[in-house]
Amino acid sequence: MSGLDKLTLACAAALALGACDAATETAALAVAAEAPAPEAEVSERGGDAWCDEFEAGEGASTDCALRVDDQRFLYLDYLTDDDGYASQLVLSQHRFAGTTLATSEPIDVEPVYGVAGLRDLDGDGAAELLIPLFSGNVNTVFSVWHQDETGLFAPVGELSGYGIDSFEARNGLVIAPSRGNAVTHYQAASRIGASGLEAVYEIEIDYEQRTCQLTYSTDLAAAGLDAASLIADCEARDWGN
Repeated sequence: MSGLDKLTLACAAALALGACDAATETAALAVAAEAPAPEAEVSERGGDAWCDEFEAGEGASTDCALRVDDQRFLYLDYLTDDDGYASQLVLSQHRFAGTTLATSEPIDVEPVYGVAGLRDLDGDGAAELLIPLFSGNVNTVFSVWHQDETGLFAPVGELSGYGIDSFEARNGLVIAPSRGNAVTHYQAASRIGASGLEAVYEIEIDYEQRTCQLTYSTDLAAAGLDAASLIADCEARDWGN
């Protein structure tokens, strides 16, 4: 029995007794991790865990679960190539009561520095799922999954940035900071619309010249923005020494 099955069954049993709260889920997952399993199913990457409990620098490409709320969780099952490196993952969406809500097609990934996480990117009160796809020297590209009106997650596009904690919700926009080189950084803003992630603007930030310039913008007025204010706010930053 896989770690996912053990987790689901353990929480389903807890629900039958009354509830499957966060503490119960943690205990259930610990039991699942310690339960005997066929040797072929024991992960060489450390077994199953909660994605958001990994320390910084740990857990990359490791099978893990994310708790959405008291009723639902997500499970990321990484698939490895012949050399043992993660090459794909399958995302499945579940109820703790034991129902599988959806399962994705395999998603191509490369070895990454971070782990998947949940974050409300646009400030609407519902968390988005961010799955790291690949990492460069500084930036990681994330697949962004947005919840629909039923609570199911679906992919809406990709964001590049330093990490999940670097993304910011600002006036309904998703702000993504990234770095081009030692002195050139970027701030990209997008909104989650009917067609997915829609670019609104991008600012190039030159730390050597201490200047900012818009490299892209569209329909700023509809977002309650204007170019001059964006540049002024950007150049008012603390540039450091």
